Amino acid sequence: MLPRERILTACRRGRPDRVPYVFALTPPLQRVFEQETGAADPADYFGFDVRSVSLRPTNKRTDFSSYYSDLELPPDTEFDEWGVAHVRPQSSDETTEHFRRRLSPLRNATSVEDIEAFPFPDLDADYRFEGMAEQVAAIKARGLAVQGGLGFSTFDYSWLLRGMDQFLIDLMAAPELAAALMDRIVGILRGVVRQYVQAGVDIIIWGEDVGTERAMMISPVLWRRWIKPRFRSMIKVAKETNPDVIIWYHSDGNIEPIIPDLIEIGVEVLNPVQPEAMNPAKIKRLYGEHLAIWGTVSVQHTMPWGTPDDVWAEVKERIATVGKGGGFVLAPSHVLEPEVPWRNVLAFVEAAHEYGRYT
Repeated sequence: MLPRERILTACRRGRPDRVPYVFALTPPLQRVFEQETGAADPADYFGFDVRSVSLRPTNKRTDFSSYYSDLELPPDTEFDEWGVAHVRPQSSDETTEHFRRRLSPLRNATSVEDIEAFPFPDLDADYRFEGMAEQVAAIKARGLAVQGGLGFSTFDYSWLLRGMDQFLIDLMAAPELAAALMDRIVGILRGVVRQYVQAGVDIIIWGEDVGTERAMMISPVLWRRWIKPRFRSMIKVAKETNPDVIIWYHSDGNIEPIIPDLIEIGVEVLNPVQPEAMNPAKIKRLYGEHLAIWGTVSVQHTMPWGTPDDVWAEVKERIATVGKGGGFVLAPSHVLEPEVPWRNVLAFVEAAHEYGRYT
């Protein structure tokens, strides 16, 4: 079975010849990989079944300094194309680099006009996707599947722009501001989705963290009112462009109350089913008829702090339970942080090969 067929079969809840597996590395762990293997690309070295494509850098240059005139920012502050300020941690320890502080450009907005006047990015511009169709075709020609999409989505971009506290207040106290912001964001993201699917990706991915380890960040009622219809509209664009494209959804934390809603609006793959927040075997038992599951291996406990034997045991258990009947892609529940020992990365791969058959 070719890699592309293998992973697409798993994402469509089928049973390919073996359980696909993937993972991603933070830059410090990437350097360890290069030192240990002499290779440059973990996906090629370990034989992952899928590759990712992403849009080209923006040509748009926007000065966001006026949105921070009331603050004294460190000189090394960086601004992304959404105008979000990224402040590096004071520690020079590389293990803290993943945890930059973010400041929101629209935190002081008081009107819909303030939202409408904001210089939103041009993610959906045609030039951002130049050459992607050819890149996708080249990857498929190697027998591999292709994924592409959005690192963040409606909820995440909204609180990043407005500030978490203020955006949550808006949902209750200033709904006109919340709607204006989300609608502007969703308009851009629908264009991004369309372009990715037109380029030929097999899997369209969304990242949208709406859960903590204990419960959702907002009530399911609010999620259904504000987020669900906008997310549904993006899925509609994807499926109208190509009915066969697979809809892949990521949220950390406990999002169990909205899993039936995600199924209803067309989500087909759920990631990562964080084991500290939800029971992967239970989620498979309840929803495996409608959802494939991608992830489930702990990055908070087992991968960084467990022994290789612990990694082997968790991989074995996940394949036996979550992989039962098919529809499972084995992966850590997030990117592997610098604390993960190289021996545990190897244990993950070795165990995936040893136990990687569906029951």
